[in-house]
Amino acid sequence: MVSSSLKLVTLLLLAITSQAAVTRTIPEEQQKNELEQSLNNAIPPAPLSDDAIVNSTLHSLYAIGNNTELTKCEKCTTRLTLGKSLALTRPDLIPEIWSEWCIGEGKTSASTCKSTYNRNTVVSSNTGTNFANMLTLMDVTSLDAEYYCYYKESKACALPKTPNFDISHMWPEKPEKAYVAPEPSNDTFNVLHISDFHIELDYTVGAEANCSSSMCCTPHSKNKLEVPEGYNFEEGLGLNDDEVSGLNFYDLQQGDDGQWAKGEWIGANKSVWEPAYAFGHYECDAPEILINSSLHSIADFQAANNLSFDFSIFTGDLVDHDELKYTGYQMTVDSEEIVFRDIKQKLQDIPVYAVMGNHDTFPYGEIASEKSGFSNLFDWNAELMAEMWYDLEWLDAEEAQMVRTHYTGFSVTTKRGLKVISLNSNCWYMKNHYLYANITGDPDQFGQFEFLIDELVESEANDQRVWIIWHIPVSTSETLPIPAKIWTDIIERFSPYTIAAMFNGHTHRDEFSLLYKGNGTDSSAKTEDNLINFSWIEQAVTPWVENNPGWRYYTVDTETFSVMDSFNYYTKLNETFYNSGDAPVWEFEYSARDAYGVQDWPANAPLNATFWHKVAELMHTDKQSLQTYESFAKRFSPFTSNCVDSSDCDYDWCYVTSFTNEQLQNCYKAENVTAPSY
Repeated sequence: MVSSSLKLVTLLLLAITSQAAVTRTIPEEQQKNELEQSLNNAIPPAPLSDDAIVNSTLHSLYAIGNNTELTKCEKCTTRLTLGKSLALTRPDLIPEIWSEWCIGEGKTSASTCKSTYNRNTVVSSNTGTNFANMLTLMDVTSLDAEYYCYYKESKACALPKTPNFDISHMWPEKPEKAYVAPEPSNDTFNVLHISDFHIELDYTVGAEANCSSSMCCTPHSKNKLEVPEGYNFEEGLGLNDDEVSGLNFYDLQQGDDGQWAKGEWIGANKSVWEPAYAFGHYECDAPEILINSSLHSIADFQAANNLSFDFSIFTGDLVDHDELKYTGYQMTVDSEEIVFRDIKQKLQDIPVYAVMGNHDTFPYGEIASEKSGFSNLFDWNAELMAEMWYDLEWLDAEEAQMVRTHYTGFSVTTKRGLKVISLNSNCWYMKNHYLYANITGDPDQFGQFEFLIDELVESEANDQRVWIIWHIPVSTSETLPIPAKIWTDIIERFSPYTIAAMFNGHTHRDEFSLLYKGNGTDSSAKTEDNLINFSWIEQAVTPWVENNPGWRYYTVDTETFSVMDSFNYYTKLNETFYNSGDAPVWEFEYSARDAYGVQDWPANAPLNATFWHKVAELMHTDKQSLQTYESFAKRFSPFTSNCVDSSDCDYDWCYVTSFTNEQLQNCYKAENVTAPSY
């Protein structure tokens, strides 16, 4: 496949350099001779103008698309080979060319073509500059091209078989003590876990919440269908008189003391299908007032129960999900600064150990390694986090310097002796263009795994327990397969003695993910004997999409740092729609130890992988247990699936018992279930 792509590109490049039409019929041997003569010519030809290069390259791109002898995969890899050749001399022209080609060939909508291929600017998160940079680095004759074409070109190529990387040289032989987890004591302390705030800075009360774009409740939100003349959203939503009189369209403000002040009643725009309410909507990200409400509920809970948190973990995503053309550099910075400021204001002296989510970069999802030569484009974010987390007194100077060195990652030892390692999962995120350069030759180009392993080796030698926090769960399709395989090897090597717990965000659902030995093909191999470890996946504060906001805290053993229980709290967002502007009510949802019906679980045993394996077994055999899990996953939102009377939740068992996406896909096939659409 690669040889045929190179052969065609040789023909195309001959057409560009000679300004000849691609359709010129010349024997291949004669073309090679002409190319050699051109290269040996003592007097180089006059350089082509920019317009000529653009037009010739576009002609070549269209010729690739029209070639009926090439497969879809070959067309994709051939375009990359053509782009690679141009990137070595004129990378500046690539965004213009590929954007025009994308629109002309009708690959996607014009808007998506522009956000994908237009050059980056400070006011929109286009990724064309990163695409061009990637081409300068990519080895188009390797698996780089096939991985790119699978993940970035709608599976144009088949997903390559994951190479088997042996990284055991990076650690010493596993000592005998490391095969057994330490026994917990009878004392605990408390840790707060919050995630996925996704502040919507331009959230607009009364704006369209039933929109056709990716993010609603903004000034630019609209439904592609016009509201019929005489339509009234109150009738369309089927509201009764009490609900209509209590509609929450107030301009609300919350003071530092947490008290709410009703401002002007804004009302709703009668030209919308469904209006955005004051505290948020299920199809929108979180207004700042909802984020502050969640943080204030945490502060109130501590005061009312005379309870304190040693520290908090925040597992990523500060910026909203709006379309890339509305996502600018300053908007990204403002979102990050405002959310961390609000957290500090409400939680005061509680240290917060945070990770960056896939939305917390600019352009969206992109980050380049120092090895690439393009890291300077992204250093601003690590510098901002280092300064902010130091100023907020969450990290000391040495730890803040780690943030600058490790792409916002760091290692910190708490006052009780627990080590918390924070990693940036954008370093293995499939939408990051820079990962498709030398993907098989250097799968740890960011050094994140080397950093992690070094920290774990040190902790194991010192009998120190470790928590690892990152944003994107390895089980999602957004983690590239090679890093996912490396993850499983690291976790197996350092579990259960050193790795006490792992925590993710990203999915917005309340979930967990078990790691077993093997690739997940044989469901019967998912036994207690094959358990390795598991990861907590935290629910979101943002209600997008169709979830109730939530947060949780853990009781943690003081000696082993194993999680003994989790306590979950949420608010029913729909009850704020018609509450005349009153504050949301945050209430207790469930205790993990009590809610899942695991029989005879010892009171002094932690909620380890074995506990969650037993939960998964109940989900596999009992529809009501499956319903319990799904209800918790969405925090009893009105959009929670009915698992008892349908097959809508049958995929959940595969999801919780698969740690990598390869394992997950194998399980779906083995169990003959359909993957969810979210």
